[in-house]
Order: sequence, then C-alpha cells, then structure tokens
Amino acid sequence: MRISSRGSFESLRFCGAFQTPFKILFILVALLPLFAPAQREPFNADSAYAAVEHLCVAIGPRPMGSQNERRALQWAVDEFDRFGADTAYVMPMLQAQDDINTRSGVAVGIFRGERDSTIVVGAHIDSDRRDNPGASDNASGTGCIMELARIWAQSPRRYTLLFAAFGGEEAGSEGSAYFVEHYPDIEKVALMLNIDMAGSEGWLIPFIDADARQAPRWLVEDSYAIDRALGYNDLEYPTHFFSLNGLFPGGAAGSDHTPFMDKNIPAIDFTAGINIDPIHTPRDRLQFLSKPMLARSGRLVDELIAKYQAQGIPAEKEGHYMLWEVLGGRFYVPNWLIITLDILALALGVAALLQLRKHRWQIEKSARARFPGLKIIVLMIVIAVFTQLGEAGMQLLKGLRYPWFTHLNEYLRFAALWALAGVWVAGQLTRFWRFSPDPYPYARQAVILLILFIIVFGIASPRVALYPALTLLLFALAINLSNPFLKILLALLAPLPMLRLMFMETLPLFARTFTEGGFMVSGFIRSFLYSAAITLVMVMWLLPGLFIFAYTFAATPRMRALGAFFRKPAVGLLILLMVVGYGGYVYSLPAYSAKWRAGILAEAKYDLRSGESKFTVQGNEFLRDVSVTADTLSRSYNAAILKDELPLQFQADWFSVEGVETVQKGECDTVALDWTFISARPWYRATITLALDSLQIDSLSSELNHRKSRGKVVFRWSAEPPDTLHLAAALIVPPGRKLIRSVEAVYPETPFPVSVAAAYADAVSRTVVTRRDTLSLAPEAASGNGE
Repeated sequence: MRISSRGSFESLRFCGAFQTPFKILFILVALLPLFAPAQREPFNADSAYAAVEHLCVAIGPRPMGSQNERRALQWAVDEFDRFGADTAYVMPMLQAQDDINTRSGVAVGIFRGERDSTIVVGAHIDSDRRDNPGASDNASGTGCIMELARIWAQSPRRYTLLFAAFGGEEAGSEGSAYFVEHYPDIEKVALMLNIDMAGSEGWLIPFIDADARQAPRWLVEDSYAIDRALGYNDLEYPTHFFSLNGLFPGGAAGSDHTPFMDKNIPAIDFTAGINIDPIHTPRDRLQFLSKPMLARSGRLVDELIAKYQAQGIPAEKEGHYMLWEVLGGRFYVPNWLIITLDILALALGVAALLQLRKHRWQIEKSARARFPGLKIIVLMIVIAVFTQLGEAGMQLLKGLRYPWFTHLNEYLRFAALWALAGVWVAGQLTRFWRFSPDPYPYARQAVILLILFIIVFGIASPRVALYPALTLLLFALAINLSNPFLKILLALLAPLPMLRLMFMETLPLFARTFTEGGFMVSGFIRSFLYSAAITLVMVMWLLPGLFIFAYTFAATPRMRALGAFFRKPAVGLLILLMVVGYGGYVYSLPAYSAKWRAGILAEAKYDLRSGESKFTVQGNEFLRDVSVTADTLSRSYNAAILKDELPLQFQADWFSVEGVETVQKGECDTVALDWTFISARPWYRATITLALDSLQIDSLSSELNHRKSRGKVVFRWSAEPPDTLHLAAALIVPPGRKLIRSVEAVYPETPFPVSVAAAYADAVSRTVVTRRDTLSLAPEAASGNGE
C-alpha cells in the first residue's frame, strides 16, 4: 500500500496529541482491580468434602471426651492457623453440665475485622458414640465451616469472624454452652450462624427456636431470601415438629445455636437430612453424603455472612412467634395471638355447647340408648387396632420386627388404608348397636375432651394447645352453622390439626430412633404393653375427632346418607382390594438396605463380687441370617428371637477400687469419701451410684458433677475416661445406715474374640463389669472394699 508523505506527517501529529491520554487511560485500567472491592472466592465443595473425609475416615468416631475428639479439635485449630487466623486455640471445657464428668473443648479460630463486633460461625465436631463415624452428623457441618474459614481468611471483613468447632454437642450442647459462659468477649458477639448436618438432599431446616424466644424475623427472612436467590428454595420449617419439640426443656432435638439464643444473641441453625440420614448409627458414613448439598449449606451461610458484612447486623435480637408455612407463604403468629386463640376456642366451644344444649332432644328414659359414649370409644379402639394390622401382617409375612424401617412413608400410607378398613368395620358394628339420635351428647364429649387437652397442654406449651384449640374452633363453627354442606365440611376438617401434630414432619426420624428401644422391649408381655400404649395414645388423641363425626352423623341427614353408603359391602370390597393391592407393593419393598440397618449388641457381663459371667447376643430386630463366633463357640440364627445367651465362662476383673470412707459421728453422721477407681485397660464409660440401705441421701457435696435421683446419687464419665478416677465427696446420713456403692464400667471390647455376621444388621461389642459394695459406716476409717 502506497502512503503519501503529508498523510504520514499528519498521522504522527494526531498520534502524538493523544499519546499521553491513552497512556493514562491504560494505566488506570490496569490499576482498576487494585481499587475495586476484592472478589470473594466461591465456596469449594471439594475442599469441604476433603475436610469431612479427614474427620470421619482419617480420624473416625469422635464421642465427647475421646482421644479422637481431641485430635479433631487440634486439627481444626491447625487448619485455622494455616488459613491465617489472628488467633487459634482449643478452649478447654473444664466442667460439663449435669452429672457428667467428661471434659471436652471448642476449637476457636478468630479472623479480625474492622470492628470488634463478632459473627460466630459454628458446627459441632463430635459424633455421638465410638461406633458412629459421624459423617453427616456432624463432620459435614464442620467441613462447611472450615471451608468458610478458608474463604473469609482472604476476604475483607467489617465484623470479626470467629469460627468455632464445638465438642460435646451430642451430650447436650456441652461445648457451646461452656463457650457462651466462658468466652471473654461474649458480649461482643452480635450473631451466630450454625451448620448441623449439611450433606443430604431434601429439606434444609432452619432451627430458630429456643425455650423462651425465636430467632429475629430479619434473620429468618434473609435466610429464605438467599436460599431462593441461590436457586435452591429448599428451606422448609417443620412447624408441627417444632411445636412438639418445644414441650421438652431445651428441645428434644437441637444444636449449638441454642445456648447463644439463651444469651439473647441472634442465632440460627441449618440442618439437612433429618429424615433421610442414618444419624447416630454406624451407617452415618461418607458414602451417603452429597457434595452439591455441602455446597448448598455452605453457600447459604457464606451469603449471609457477606450480606451482614456489607450491610450491617440489624438491632433486633429475638422474636416471639410461631412460624407457620402455608401454601408457600410464611406467617409469623405472635405468641399473644396463640394464647388469645386458645382462650377464644375455650369460650366459643363452651358457648356452642350451651347453645346446642338448649335444643337437645327430649327422649323418654326407656327409649334412650345405653352407653353411647362407651360405644364410640370401642369404635375408636377398633379403628386404632386396624391401623396397626398392616404392620403386624407384614411382620408375620416377612418374619421381621421392623419391616418398614427403610420405607416408612409407604407403610404410613398402608396404615392409612387399614385405618379406612377399620372405619368400615366400625360402621358394620353400628348396625347392631343403638345410638342416641340426639347430637348433643356427642358434641358434649368432644368439647369436654378438647377443653381438657387445651388446658393440659396449655400449661406446658400454649403452642401445642393451639392444635386442639383449632379443632375446637372449627367444631364450634360447625355447630353454629345451619348449612348442612358447610357443617359437614368443617366437621371433617376439625380433626386435621390434631392429626397433623401426631403425624408430624419428622416422624421418620423419631420412629427409627424409637427402634433403639427395641433392645429394651423383648418378650411377649413387654411387646404387648408397648403396642397397648401406642393404641391408647392413638385412641385418646383421635377420640374427639370420632365424637365430632358422631355429632355430624346425628345432626345432618346428608352425613347419615353418606355413612349408609360407606357401610355397603361394595365399599368394603373396594377397600379390601386397595389393601391387598398396595400390600403386595409394600411386601416387595426391602426392610433394610445398605443405608438403613438394624443393630446387634454382643455383650459380656461380669460381676466382680460374685465372679458370675454371662455373654448374650441381642438385636433390636429379630436375629435373621445372623452368625456368631465367640471364643470357641459358633452359632447361627434365623428365627423370630431377639436375644440368646451363649454358654461361655470368662473372667473380666478389669478394674479395682481403693480408698477409705471416714465417719464423724453426730446427730447425723458426716461421711468423707476418698476413693480411687483403677482400670487395667481403657474403659468406655463409668458410672458410680451411691445409695443407703434405707432412707435417701439428702445431702452430698463434691467437686465432681453428680445427679440426685430417687434418693440416689449418680456420677458419670463417658467416652474413654482416664484409667484412674478419683472420687472425693462428703455426705450426711442418719446414724447406723449402710452405704451401698454400685460401679458399672463399660468397655468397648469383649474378653475373647467375637465375630458377628448379619444380613440386616451392624454389630457392636461391649463388656459390662459391675461391682456392688455394702459399706458399714463405722466411726473409724474403713477400707472402702465393703462386703
């Protein structure tokens, strides 16, 4: 290409004129990242998963006070140091709560911000027992907070971040309770975010309740908004579960956020897999965790931290409400409104009953039906028994105790079909019994029962009382409505609140947890009493609903016509076909799987005093396809038995007792105890119980934690206590009494090799060594060895 000389000169002049501005622009663009806000590294699920793997595989089970828990706590501190924490240390828990004398700790990593105000991000690092790897509960939550610590160590911080891996949560939030009482800057903590179980599909549950308060609304709303913005939309609050959970002090289920809430610090916990993870079992393993679900919990907490770092933490510290999710919306029902509804239900129920009483039928005494209320109770018992027949049938067909263990929801639907069959059978019984045509006596019984429920539950929890209150409100409206369609509709809807509370959202968790009690419920009598108790609870809770139905049946011709149609043989045949068809499907479902298995305990018991020994194999499930080799003896089981004793003799004199008890005589004797318990091998748990041969121990002082129960005093150590335990105490007893000392030491192995192979179950081995001494409290110092 030819270029003129003039053009070239003009081009040079143009370029020279703009050369300096272009240089400046180039430099500004190059330096722009230095002035722009630092980009936070995204949450890395692989990194979190690696931390989970280290905890539950490389370290293993981490019960409170165990060597593995101490290793895990130190590992967390080392990681905080590696990330660049300003301060990292293990806060030792010098004394636990209640009667337990096991120590634990909290791994703390502090990353300073522009302000001293602190956001605590926590998870518990322990697992519940030495046979449980604790992958979901709660290596998963700890893995998430370790990854969050790594991310935020490299990010600018307005607030100081404190990452805490709590020990002792499974023993009752011991580590976090100790932390809030002993962390020197606890008054600077403005917010606490907790992750407890993070690696499972399905719900992500926000735990927002404590005994006296709820998390502030802004924290709950922000959590839901971020969950939705991240594209998950998985947060779901199980209202009915938390209503029942609140009946128990501290909650039957809870986590490490609760002690912070009790200190009036805004806090929330996020928990996944509550119904679908085999927590608190040997099956809580890494293989059942999901990396994307780890990222879900991690990203949610990460975004919450980012929001409050950028926008500040609102001032409101607590809420007082009941969160109820309905049709995708969240309703914050204030506590005062709950109490108002409870009282309103009582008033309207009584008013409706009095109104109905004015119009009750005048029936000659000779024409009155006898015991109509008792007949309704019998019908309710029939329905309750039928509800359980489906499970009983599958137990017989499969030869298993818990055929529903893996597929509980399918069995609940099966139970509902059997309940429908029970209603049909109850309807047939009404052909032969005479009932009162007057609706009033049925309404009276329903209202009285509901009032009793409201009062009894209202004393413990107005929130739980709301369920029978809603039932009573709907029934009161049904009584006052003249439109038969609306009357029937409201009467049918009335029992639903109480049904929903009984069949709450986390029923699978509690049903499977209760099977652990199967070790205690063996033999026909105990099993019968257990089933009878379940039937009684079902009858009492659902009886008001049946009385409401009986009222509606007597009050409306349309309901009587519907009842007559339902009693027809064709309807019964249809129900039978549904039961058989769905029963065939349920029968095809496996009771157990790689994830859900029963438990077997191979237990040796040895009495140090008598030298008596016993070795038993016991399951919470029937011993099906089980082989046991113990010492030189081998046995196989495939029968509907729960327990067998093997004829083995052994010795397990693994601990000894030394020390003295000194008595000072007076109006009451003062006894000083100075005992040492020495174990020849590491023990798993130890329990020492003190009692008198008559009367009760009323006064005892000791620096050790202890619990008084029914006149006895109990000292406990758990999870690998020291081989030497020292017990010093002083007690006051009436003159002439003898002191009974019972020691139970549990060891994690048996005196001889034991091998258990089972198709459906995981086996653990234990040895329980006991010693019982009766100590004569003479004025001189005694040896402590007793009789």
